[in-house]
Amino acid sequence: MEHAPLYERRPLFIYNSLTRTRERFAAINPPHLGMYVCGPTVYSDPHLGHARTAIAFDIVFRYLRFLGYRVRYVRNITDVGHLEDERADAGEDKIAKRARLEQVEPMEVVQRYTLSYHDGVRRCGCLPPSIEPRATGHIIEQIQVVEKILEAGLAYEEDGSIYFDLERYVQSEGTGDSPYGKLSGRVFEDLIANTRDTAGSEEKRNPLDFALWKRAEPGHLMHWSSPWGEGFPGWHLECTTMSTRYLGETFDIHGGGLDLQFPHHEAEIAQNHAAFGSDPARYWMHSNMLTVDGQKMAKSLGNFITLEEMFTGRHERLERAFDPMVLRFFTLQSHYRSTIDFSNDALEAAEKGYERLMAGLSRAEELLAMTGITGEGAVSTEPVTPLEESSLATLSDIEREAEEQVAATWEAMSDDFHTPRAIAALFELGRITAREEWRTVSDRSRVRAAQCYRDFAREVLGLAPTERDTDGSGGATGAAAELTEGLVSTLLTLRAEARAAKDFARADAIRDRLTELGIQIEDSRDGTSSWSVSR
Repeated sequence: MEHAPLYERRPLFIYNSLTRTRERFAAINPPHLGMYVCGPTVYSDPHLGHARTAIAFDIVFRYLRFLGYRVRYVRNITDVGHLEDERADAGEDKIAKRARLEQVEPMEVVQRYTLSYHDGVRRCGCLPPSIEPRATGHIIEQIQVVEKILEAGLAYEEDGSIYFDLERYVQSEGTGDSPYGKLSGRVFEDLIANTRDTAGSEEKRNPLDFALWKRAEPGHLMHWSSPWGEGFPGWHLECTTMSTRYLGETFDIHGGGLDLQFPHHEAEIAQNHAAFGSDPARYWMHSNMLTVDGQKMAKSLGNFITLEEMFTGRHERLERAFDPMVLRFFTLQSHYRSTIDFSNDALEAAEKGYERLMAGLSRAEELLAMTGITGEGAVSTEPVTPLEESSLATLSDIEREAEEQVAATWEAMSDDFHTPRAIAALFELGRITAREEWRTVSDRSRVRAAQCYRDFAREVLGLAPTERDTDGSGGATGAAAELTEGLVSTLLTLRAEARAAKDFARADAIRDRLTELGIQIEDSRDGTSSWSVSR
């Protein structure tokens, strides 16, 4: 069993939005695993909501890889077909409208904001996906999917546009296992009753029917030839086409923001059933929204904050700039299915917590960088996993405390990627290993704790030093590091002089003040002192 893949030894449980239950995850074809996540429509700068979704699924990607899966992570770019009124299939294409207003080509808009999105989420510590397809690069495949749905009798043409026939889909034989509304909890009959008189849907047989292909009106900036005339693909169709193109007709995980659950993801399920006869994904995951001072983030409310505004502090709601890593830590303090309320106070608190975690990471990496640790204490290339009960019985009390936190970290991440509990376990592990008696434990225990801390903080949670603390290569920048080093060293010298003069009150006062500032002092037996940042 110990030689079995890690994902077999450490069971993972995921909350499946489709079944509304917490399920044990089982890949279709392990060790291979396919995950599709709906990416941005690139017509404006990325904002905090984009970061929340990107970070949530970056954690999923990281932990699945950590467990040993070979993950193909596909995240699309929507660069055509996303209309202003996405439910009524009406209004201008968002990208075409921005291009018209700025008097540039639509692909100039796409390129600018795709690069902006990439830069923003990269600075937030997100790994790039395995494949990042664009809708405009898959027009032929989208036409082919439309043809399949037409052949199945579940779509109809109206003056050059193709619409999905929802009523026929719901009533058709073979779709009862996943009727329209199952994912979002909507009842089709109720939706019909509430939308029957919706204006602007004269072409449709039913107001709920959605566009698979839209006729391009004269002057429309983006259009392609099709069997039904010049037009462009529907927004929902793009994700069905690209996900199945790279992951197959049924794959492991489909993710996205909660706001996409209806109608976008509901439409994807319907399209997949119509074209291929199956659900597209076995597990559906949705990250919750981010609010600002208790209100949903929206341009109309004036609380819309871009990532660049966050990192520079140039927004009226921001008291100052915050580092991308602080924003990442802030999001990880909440479970991905929970709402996050953004505020300056919350970011200030997150910054302190992040600095505390980074101090523990620094101590762990210093230990692992030490030479001369061999034998049982040797650093392993494999992740540190919880010990068996029989092995725990041989440990000292403090070693068992540390091992409990190693196990707690694993349990948290394997319970639907519960980052807040994982962070709490790492904090406790750092507190235990900073105690004086920890110095007396075996090399094996010290290395196990340090490896667990490093692996989960860096590899799983994706946390790293802030931009202001690094020079691009991961090292501390000269000016800030030298200033801190010099000031603390000066204070330690004054404290040593006070102790030599038996002025213990003054020596203790210096130590207490440094502790308040987050500087932890460790006195050795030979009278020298060392220090580290504790928060």
